[in-house]
Amino acid sequence: MIKRMSAFILAGGIGKRLSLLTTYRAKPAVPFAGKYRIIDFTLTNCVRSGIGEVFVLAQYISRSLEGHLGIGKPWDLDRASGGLHVLHPHLGYRAADWYRGTADALYQNMSIIESLDCEHVLILSGDHVYNMDYSDFLEFHVESGRPVTVAVSDVPWSMTKHFGIATLNSGGKILRFDEKPAAAGSTLASMGIYIFDRRFLMSTLERMKKSHDDLDFGKHIIPALVGRGRISAFRYAGFWLDIGTLKSYYQASLSLLSKRPRLVLSGEGRGVMTAPDDYPPMRLLNDSSVERSMICNGSVIAGSVRSSILSPGVVVEKGAVVEDSVILQDCVIGKGARVVRTILDKEVRVGSNAVLGMGNARTANDIQSEYLDFGITLVAKGTRIPSGISIGTNCLIAGRIPRTDIPDGGSSIAGEKLV
Repeated sequence: MIKRMSAFILAGGIGKRLSLLTTYRAKPAVPFAGKYRIIDFTLTNCVRSGIGEVFVLAQYISRSLEGHLGIGKPWDLDRASGGLHVLHPHLGYRAADWYRGTADALYQNMSIIESLDCEHVLILSGDHVYNMDYSDFLEFHVESGRPVTVAVSDVPWSMTKHFGIATLNSGGKILRFDEKPAAAGSTLASMGIYIFDRRFLMSTLERMKKSHDDLDFGKHIIPALVGRGRISAFRYAGFWLDIGTLKSYYQASLSLLSKRPRLVLSGEGRGVMTAPDDYPPMRLLNDSSVERSMICNGSVIAGSVRSSILSPGVVVEKGAVVEDSVILQDCVIGKGARVVRTILDKEVRVGSNAVLGMGNARTANDIQSEYLDFGITLVAKGTRIPSGISIGTNCLIAGRIPRTDIPDGGSSIAGEKLV
């Protein structure tokens, strides 16, 4: 049981690479695995590790995140001592501004860090999906004798350019740290998870803030501490994923449908805690069929669902087909419609006999080719798809949709914004 550590969850990022999914919500509030939000995994890890004091550093479109968190009751964090606290930038106060970097967010809450009754501070990211016991992490940190420890995880060589990469000696000391290197010397990626001795964290933030207005752990603090020999690495062998892009979000979602998924959502001591819903049980009507899918409460299936994830309240009408898709809360797929390799955000209505997501995956999106080039279509929250039209793949769809077909790689986002 951890009694000497408080946690700070960084949850203020914009999440631009998730495109329309983060137009109206913070990235940690994006739905995942049907009934959860991404931040649920980090919060669950904290509670299961015995951490009873958690601070969430929010900033970008935080209303949806705060609405989900409430007072922390689903995670047993609604307590008089400790509990869950959401912290925002306090504009207008001396030495305060928007959070300009991950470490700057901690610096702006220095008074809270100073007041904590703990020896160690755990710094986490709110947009990661994983199961981890932080007590093992803390034990390693204490035994290392160094004031800072970073958690690292093996990633494929092809992914090293997207992470901070650590090179270690046999004792776990970090010899070198390269932030998003073009040519990496290791496959050990920083998970963006750190344990600091509390007083060392305070002195480091004070000292380095003088040189960096946009003070960041990955870019500034960790490399500097490596150079001083003050940091160790804790190797984490379990499943861990940074939900940073549309592709990683889609692939991680459908990977949950494999026979032996690496991310375990059920079992004793493994269930993910989240805010409860009031939906009734799901219903399968006559002539419906469901294959290798995850269907949440409140869904009504009269058509066919294959290799897909349906969030609460989804309706698939008679003759409709949903395949290789992620359908968020309260969507309706009309009679005879076909939705393939598509992400529908909440409250989308697909008209009867419409076809979405089928086409040539090699045609990248015309607006966001860097994010949407792998063969899915993304439809924004509340969009109405007219009956009978065809929308290809790698398409971005939002707002008022014309009653005409949209080709592969096309976009229709009239009146909407892209982050």
